[in-house]
Amino acid sequence: MCKKIAIVLVLFFNSIHIFSQSDTLRVGYRVEPPFVQKNDSNILTGPSVWLWENIAEDNNIAYKYIPLEFEELLLGLENDKIDVSLSPFTITSDRIKSMNFSSPYYITHSGILQREVSAFQKSWQFIKSFFSINFLKALGGLIFVILIFGILIWLFERHHNNEEFDKSPKGIWEGFWWSAVTMTTVGYGDKSPRSAGGRIVSLVWMFTAIIIISGFTAGIASSLTVNNISDSNSKIQDFKEKKLGTLANSATSEWLKNNFYNNKVEFNSVKRLLLALEENQIDAIAYDRPTLQNIIKNDTLSKYSLVDLKYNAQFYAFGLNKRLSDSLIERLNYSMLYNIEKMDWKILLSESGLD
Repeated sequence: MCKKIAIVLVLFFNSIHIFSQSDTLRVGYRVEPPFVQKNDSNILTGPSVWLWENIAEDNNIAYKYIPLEFEELLLGLENDKIDVSLSPFTITSDRIKSMNFSSPYYITHSGILQREVSAFQKSWQFIKSFFSINFLKALGGLIFVILIFGILIWLFERHHNNEEFDKSPKGIWEGFWWSAVTMTTVGYGDKSPRSAGGRIVSLVWMFTAIIIISGFTAGIASSLTVNNISDSNSKIQDFKEKKLGTLANSATSEWLKNNFYNNKVEFNSVKRLLLALEENQIDAIAYDRPTLQNIIKNDTLSKYSLVDLKYNAQFYAFGLNKRLSDSLIERLNYSMLYNIEKMDWKILLSESGLD
């Protein structure tokens, strides 16, 4: 008798399970351009929407859309509030504990968005370079060498050519002037050595100056550009000490944490991230490149720039409730692969700036 009751109960619960999956699927979403958008008619559009609606049509699946925030989407799948997340989720080892994933349908990376540097700021940065330690060192070294040869020419010429090189210490300035004019090959001719020692010093200085001025010119140029090079931020490691804003519980946030970017600041929306960037609460935004590229695309005032670097490879997929059957997930994945092989999918990605 107990065995029969157990069998009946198993069949009963299986029937409930099958019924729940044949019912209307609850598809959660949040507007996240370019994958999920709303047009002027308040209708959902974008690559993720196109893909899901084709999958649902292929499998004759009834569904309804439920708007949710990012955190609610994550918890909704875990707490059985929704069956599918329309907004793309990055597949991570942590998330797979509480949800299933479809096959990935888009591969991307995380990126960095920062404030655009104005022409005035660039000019001011260049002017400040003239007061940098490196520039002052190069300039000081150049003045020292000119002074040394100016003193040497003065020592030889002060007794034989005191009309041009005064015997008093004042003549040191005249020697300095001659040394600078000779080095730069200006050749005013107002001062010229007459003694044998002075001419030997002049000959040595002429050839030496050609080599020295080349080195000092390179040193000065380097000192003027070193700050620009250090601010180029060509690697993600360049942002290690900067305050990075990112979306809470996102895959990028997890990556920053795992790679010891301890200055990260989390926000609950992209809109709040942009506001924090404009108010100088953060130095840059670290998040998914497609979202950041869409911001640049719609940045008519050129307030932002996307740093040319990629890190943290991400595989976008639909998040799925663990209660969905394996057979349903298999059908969804087959239909997904079929649709992303279509030319329509490639065209849609291109139009969305995702090719």
